[in-house]
Amino acid sequence: MKRFKLSSRLATLFIAAVFLFTSTKCKKDDTSTTSGDLQIVPREAASNGSYPIVGTSQTGTWDGSGNKITAPALGAAFYGQDARFAHTTPVYTKSSDGLTVKDEITGLTWQKSYDSGTYYWAASQAVADNLNNQKYGGFSDWRLPTIKELYSLWNASTGWPWIDTNYFDIKYTDEQDLSHAIFWSSDKYTGVMGNVSGETPGSELAFGVNFGTGHIKSYSISVGPKHQVRCVRGNLSYGVNLFQNNSDGTISDLATGLMWQQTDNGSGMDWEHALAYAQTQNNANYLGHNDWRLLNTKELQSLVDYTRSPGATNPANVGPAINAMFSCTAILNAGGKADYPYYWTSTSAISNPTGTYNNSWYVAFGRAENGSGEDLHGAGAVRFDKKTVGTGQGEERVLNYVRLVRNK
Repeated sequence: MKRFKLSSRLATLFIAAVFLFTSTKCKKDDTSTTSGDLQIVPREAASNGSYPIVGTSQTGTWDGSGNKITAPALGAAFYGQDARFAHTTPVYTKSSDGLTVKDEITGLTWQKSYDSGTYYWAASQAVADNLNNQKYGGFSDWRLPTIKELYSLWNASTGWPWIDTNYFDIKYTDEQDLSHAIFWSSDKYTGVMGNVSGETPGSELAFGVNFGTGHIKSYSISVGPKHQVRCVRGNLSYGVNLFQNNSDGTISDLATGLMWQQTDNGSGMDWEHALAYAQTQNNANYLGHNDWRLLNTKELQSLVDYTRSPGATNPANVGPAINAMFSCTAILNAGGKADYPYYWTSTSAISNPTGTYNNSWYVAFGRAENGSGEDLHGAGAVRFDKKTVGTGQGEERVLNYVRLVRNK
């Protein structure tokens, strides 16, 4: 009898312990999720002005062949380039211990440097865990950045590397090494990669920024090359849009302070004509405004919805990589598959450190595909191509679409 009472007491304590463990685990799961072994920190709600777009810092202007030109006057060819408009200047503050850099515009704090390791996507969680365990820089809330947070560091003042090296370290030995300066984001692609470039058919992907070449692409999470990690902390609402349908052909993003053309222009054109399209619409007082512009690269990337793609494995996420309030012209891509356009930006690009600015950046809102229409880099990829048809080897998408923007 005495032995039975003792067993009952132990059983009661055991049940209580299990309940406490389960309750604690459930409470933790309410505030974070995992994808594989990567912890995905939930975002906070957006509010007015909570997603300020940091400018690209590009100051030059160029023609369609990459020749540097004096800033064109209103009404002239090539008017409306990135440098023509005032944008928010980056403001960085280094910590006294030299470990971190705070972006005073976004409210995000970053590692100034990063370790020498390369990782598959889920394994990169160990980097954040290690920083938190040692309270790196005095903080224990380090995480992998979202793709929009990571791209906020993108800087086009020189290119190669496409980041401000006065504040952030980029380690490389030569141009070839720099071209692989790829950093993971926490955003997993909703689609999968096709059977291209030796990748495993159906390989799962996650987005990263190549601060060497300047691209955003999606990369295999567990096959092929491993990539680097720079962690972030703070401002969990950064990168979260707050769209408002104005019911007049425009959509406002209250978080960024930008107003967008709800539709696109409906046809492909080269870069010079994309710039001219904005002037034409302003002359016509399009949708009641005459200050539309061709957006810069970071403004256009802010519009991407990385939960959507034409080849999403979840049918609920199938479509162009943009909020459903917007419309995108349906096209057939180079492989003859149903798809959505790439869109020009006003920001010029160089294909190598000593090249000319005969390229411009664009964003893929459909498949970032190869010539067979296979999804190579993911909807939401940021790439560049020649400004003018027939001007260079390897050109792929020179006739792209336009969606205009203005300050709200």
